[in-house]
This record gives sequence, structure tokens and C-alpha cells, in this order.
Amino acid sequence: MDGNIYIALCDDEQYVHERVDKMVKEYFTEKDCEYGIVHFFSAKELLESKEKFNVLMLDIDMPDMDGIEAAQRLAEQDRQYRTIMLTGKPERFKEAFKIGAYRFVTKPVDKEEFNEALEDVARSLMGCCKIQVRFQNKLCQFCQYNIDYIEACGDYVKIYIDNRICESDRTLKSWKNELDSRLFMDCHKSYIVNLEKVKQVCKNSIVLKNGKEVPVSRRRHSDVMQKFVEYDISNH
Repeated sequence: MDGNIYIALCDDEQYVHERVDKMVKEYFTEKDCEYGIVHFFSAKELLESKEKFNVLMLDIDMPDMDGIEAAQRLAEQDRQYRTIMLTGKPERFKEAFKIGAYRFVTKPVDKEEFNEALEDVARSLMGCCKIQVRFQNKLCQFCQYNIDYIEACGDYVKIYIDNRICESDRTLKSWKNELDSRLFMDCHKSYIVNLEKVKQVCKNSIVLKNGKEVPVSRRRHSDVMQKFVEYDISNH
């Protein structure tokens, strides 16, 4: 799954689906981002589905099985997503906290509150997709946000993750296409850096928060600086 938002909406009321669908479309059109949304009208439909999603918008009060129980059953399947609970009963928020709800939106759904929840969830999902690399000749997985930077080394790349130096036979270009573009950028023909790990952009290099330095090419310096500033303003 890439860095886009894939939403599963589970609610037993048709008008909620229509309103949420409209607001989701308006939000992502304004952001010029790709997204996907799939609709479920019962917890049973949701639990039986094989659809992949990273955001779950879930009604608490539904017949047969409510949203709290549905979320508990999904958690048992070890599926990773952010949950936005939809409810007209704020007194049930405490129950939703216990199943790890990330945000709450009260009904009737207010556009401003809804957009704030989407914004927060989208930001939290940056770099959550997992990558597979080799470390000490063993295959292992990390989330993208764990990466400090990636370096091209001839016919393979080195992936720097904390104090580990992992490897991959894939090209730097293929890595760039997979990584979350909100979080990573190529600062040099041989390097891709994680913006969250950046402390400072200098004339010829990027200084990371762990003290390491990554080269910046002259022609990409202004773009690197601009993206770093935009990222810093948006996420801190």
C-alpha cells in the first residue's frame, strides 16, 4: 500500500454515506491527492471484506453488532489502520478510547470537524507502509518513517536506519517511487532523505538530527530547502 489514503466507511445510514462521500471528495480534490473509499452498511460486511484500507470511519451505534465490537474483532486480525469514530452519543467516547480510536467526529457530521480529523489522520500515516530490506544477511521489515536516508552504491543501495546499515538490490529510482513523497525527497542523484530526520539544510549538505550529514546537489538545493521548510511548518 502506498502513501495514499484508503478509507473504509461503516455506517448503517445511507445519508451518512452520501454526506461523508461528498466531504471526502471535496477534501482530497482541494489537496490534489489520490484516495479511495469503500462503503459498508453493517459490521458484518466490514468484517467479511478483504478490502485493504488504512483509515476506518466507523459508526458506534449499529444494529446486530456495534462499532466497538467490530473494531475489537478487526484488531484480532492484526489489521493496521487509523480509526475515526462517528457517533451522536459522546458518552460512548470512553468505550472507543479502549479500542484505540484515533479521532472522534460527532453526528450530524460537521465539515470543519471532519476535515480536521482527516488532516490529522493523513499526517499520522506518513511513512507507515513497511519496507523489506536485508540486515546482516537476513530479511527484515521496517516502517518507512524509520529510515534516515538511502544511498545508491552502484548496483545496490544502502538504507540507513538508526545505527543499522541495511541493503537492497533495488534501484534508487524504484525506492523513490515506493516511498511516501510527503516524507521523502531526493536531495542528490545518489541520495534520498527522510524530511522528519532533518535538523538543518546547509549549502552543500543536510545535517540530520543524529548528527550525520547527507550531500545536497547544487541544482537541487533550493527545492530541498523549500520542501524542508514546508514540511516543518506543516508538521511541527
